[in-house]
Amino acid sequence: MKRRQFIQTAGISAFGAIAGFSLLQKNPVQAQTGNLDIEWLGHTCFSVSGAGTKVLINPFRALSCTAGYRDTFPQADIVLLSSQLFDEGYTDGLPGDPRILFQAGQYPVNNITFDGISLAHANIDRYRGWRFPPNVAWSWRQGGISILHLGGAGEEVDIDDFILTGGSPDILMIPVGGTDADPRNIPPKGYTPAQALQALELLRPKIIIPTHYKTTAGDDTCGLQSIESFLNLVDRNEIKVTTVASNRFQVNRAALSQANAEIKVLSDRPLLRA
Repeated sequence: MKRRQFIQTAGISAFGAIAGFSLLQKNPVQAQTGNLDIEWLGHTCFSVSGAGTKVLINPFRALSCTAGYRDTFPQADIVLLSSQLFDEGYTDGLPGDPRILFQAGQYPVNNITFDGISLAHANIDRYRGWRFPPNVAWSWRQGGISILHLGGAGEEVDIDDFILTGGSPDILMIPVGGTDADPRNIPPKGYTPAQALQALELLRPKIIIPTHYKTTAGDDTCGLQSIESFLNLVDRNEIKVTTVASNRFQVNRAALSQANAEIKVLSDRPLLRA
């Protein structure tokens, strides 16, 4: 990167911002339509392309739960960070000159309004002495499709108080593999499988992409649970579960309008180091 344009909030942060805007605000200038390309890059990292803009979320440094992944990322117009921890906010070496959003607030960029809400990485009774910086959940509308990325959120709150007032997201990226504090000195972080399921009942998205769980890329220091721990709790009569052979898929507004809830489990095989 030639220079990093870290955009800071202008006095809007955390829950105090909710009265001023909805997390899933319907903005007239965001009425783009068309296809979106969704690419999972491992852990909580995604690339979302469409409506003339490429958004990169949560680039990481390859270690612990991401140790086996390639940590090279595509050039993007905008980079969203849930925190500045190594696994969800590592920007060294990113190509190009993207704008980087990393604090809670509301940001109009490229005719898209990005809303960032501060949520804790874990419920207070799970911390057990650990301390984390705030986690920022990001919401925006791109190509006529609403997206909510919860980052590493693990705070049990009344999510419907401030999210459902703006409507359920079309696409939800949600952590599902969190644990309580671990005897191996591994901190709690992200929703546990049961907490993730509770969040889904409130949010009711069309497409659910599980994130933040242990894969074959994780080393012995990765204290997360597997994707199976989450999927075993899912009622398949209520939510369809699809295993995708790739780490990417395409979606459009018209198809979403007819869709029932679906969990897409993306493959990380293309992401692994040789």
